[in-house]
Amino acid sequence: MAGYIGTSYFVFQQPAYPRDCEEVSNACSSTHNTSGVYLIKPDGYPESFEAYCDNDLDTGGWTILQRRRSDSVNFDRSWKDFRNGFGFLGSEFWIGNEKIAFLTNQKRYQLRMDFENVAGDTYYVTYDDFRISDEWGDYYISSLGAFVISDAIPEWCSANEIFSDETCERTCDDPDTCISVLSLRTETEQCVCVGEYLRQQEQCITLNQCNCFVADKGDVLMDGDFYVNSRCTRNSTCRNNQIIEASYQCSDHATCDERNGVRKCYCNENYEGDGVTCTREVVLRDCYDLYVSGTRSDGVYTIYPDGWPRGIQVYCEMESNGGGWTVSYANN
Repeated sequence: MAGYIGTSYFVFQQPAYPRDCEEVSNACSSTHNTSGVYLIKPDGYPESFEAYCDNDLDTGGWTILQRRRSDSVNFDRSWKDFRNGFGFLGSEFWIGNEKIAFLTNQKRYQLRMDFENVAGDTYYVTYDDFRISDEWGDYYISSLGAFVISDAIPEWCSANEIFSDETCERTCDDPDTCISVLSLRTETEQCVCVGEYLRQQEQCITLNQCNCFVADKGDVLMDGDFYVNSRCTRNSTCRNNQIIEASYQCSDHATCDERNGVRKCYCNENYEGDGVTCTREVVLRDCYDLYVSGTRSDGVYTIYPDGWPRGIQVYCEMESNGGGWTVSYANN
């Protein structure tokens, strides 16, 4: 029985497209160290797509997933947008969760994130084994690996601040006045509160987060100031940068009113007091009223008979005949 040894031939076909930017860099020496937009096609992805390849960083071959610089592209997007990607590869963009899932599951990748503030200070962080799940797994980060941060960490502005040459900002202590930041800091550019944010110590917060903010007033009270609500039933007072709330009620002889920009209880005519407590004014209509009030010496006094709101001067006999006698008095 004759036999034979068969020979098999295996042909390794070069993929039509590189799978990532590292393969783009290795495919042709002419593209090495040339950053730009190239076509790639990760394993299993249905079609090729454009990606921005950075060959200027380290040894090159970096596939850029996201770039944000000047906020020219809105990143407040829907789930569908983040799935498919958006923006412009030449400026700002997000490559898309679906592409990242196929890309990171074909081999081991390192993730690098570079940051730069407006002053030009930069730093970066890396994760040595980055991978995300597919759409069924909600594109959850399934691996990150070891974390490394660059040595030089610049000073970064806190939340709601920007690095700017603005010379003034508002504070919770005085929201209506723009306070010069140069009085506290000497740098040409520094972190300042932006937009509607106000400074409270080292934080930039909204007006309604300030310590002495009163919701009914929609503003902040200065230390020692008070605010009475529209029905004069509650009083809010700022003490040591804290709001003290207390119930408030007008006297039966007072009116809830706003005068000269101040709303509170005001005593009615012929009554005096703080509005919460009102007592009837003592109207000295004649010398007898003076005598009853305790005046016991003869002399010239001012009395306020009915119809004489400015008063008139009279001589009062207080030391004879029982006192309290009104004598007409002429002022020459």
